[in-house]
Amino acid sequence: MGPRMALKSATLALTCLALLAGCGFLEKLTPRAGGQLAPIGQVSRAEIAKSGQPVMRLRVPSRGIDTFLTIRDRRGDVVNWFSADGMLFTFRNDVLIETRGLGADLMSSAAPGAGQIAAGAGHRRAYFFVDDDDQTGRRDYLCRITTDGGEQLEIFGRGHNTRKVSETCEREIGRITNHYWLEGGKIRKSREWVSPGIGQIEFERVID
Repeated sequence: MGPRMALKSATLALTCLALLAGCGFLEKLTPRAGGQLAPIGQVSRAEIAKSGQPVMRLRVPSRGIDTFLTIRDRRGDVVNWFSADGMLFTFRNDVLIETRGLGADLMSSAAPGAGQIAAGAGHRRAYFFVDDDDQTGRRDYLCRITTDGGEQLEIFGRGHNTRKVSETCEREIGRITNHYWLEGGKIRKSREWVSPGIGQIEFERVID
């Protein structure tokens, strides 16, 4: 077992020892059909809501991941969400700032909060990430917000009236764009860049 896999296994073990109820609940939400994992979209909202815990859906297209997350812990405006297999995603004011367990992870970032995004204010971003060769990198961007208009979302059988905004971030030799669906002052859905090795990942808040 390589260092990366060993670290991931250790993270999973420690997380599940501390949060057995959360891990067990997440595992129950991973349906199987004929011994194989079935799409989580087949799970009903009623099944998801049984735990009484917040639940988020995660999609990582570059890794073929489609799974659920729930909250591990909170520290002020910072919230850690985790998956049954030990992945960890850290948000500050509803915006992703760190990932663990994807391999080419976002180690840390300087990012705006949901309020700054909703207000449409320009800002700077800094990403610190690991690439597929375990090398660390940094990218700095100047970002602007544009409003794409209203959009009706349906997330596991419930409709949400949202306002979609895009965050376009540029540097001398590149550009990335993050997308946010705002419902009131909260980010209901987002599509956010992690690293060159991962690209964008998507979150949907299913149960608050």
